[in-house]
Parts: sequence; structure tokens; C-alpha cells
Amino acid sequence: MVALMYADDMSWAEEYGANVPQIIRKYGGDYNFVSGGPVEVVEGDLPVPSGVGTFNFPSREAIMQFLNAEEYQPYADLRNRHSRTQIMIFDGRA
Repeated sequence: MVALMYADDMSWAEEYGANVPQIIRKYGGDYNFVSGGPVEVVEGDLPVPSGVGTFNFPSREAIMQFLNAEEYQPYADLRNRHSRTQIMIFDGRA
């Protein structure tokens, strides 16, 4: 899973970061890399995100279980109040 985040105010990120990793792990996921910026687009015309996260999960189903988990919803709401995020899921290489 890759998440591109666009936010002007990151004051909410500390609360999100303190609580969400354990929820991710509950569904078998882990962070590969998370950037709080600066992000530079070196090819293409993608809008420059303020943060990028990459995550590994065992399956698409596990990703959807995490994203729809009741315990994650307050943090998804927090993120969505303060940012616009694009989340992409895909199968990894075998």
C-alpha cells in the first residue's frame, strides 16, 4: 500500500503516529518508509505530497480490514479532517 498525503497543517500527525502503527501491526502490516517531507517529484507532473508512506501487508484483504477497522476510524477521521490522502493498493512481486 502506498499513501500520498497532502496537508498544510501537521499538528494532528503526532497523535496519529502514536496510535496507528499498532493497529497496522494487528492486521499484519508494517511501515516500510514514511516521509514527513520534503518530497520532490523528479519526473512527471504529480502534485507534490507533503508526506509519503509505504506499507507491507500480507494481502489486499488485510489492507481493507485495516482501513475499515473500527479502532482505526477515529484516526482515519482525524487524518481526513486535516489532509487529503490518496491510497493505492497493489500486489507485490512474488
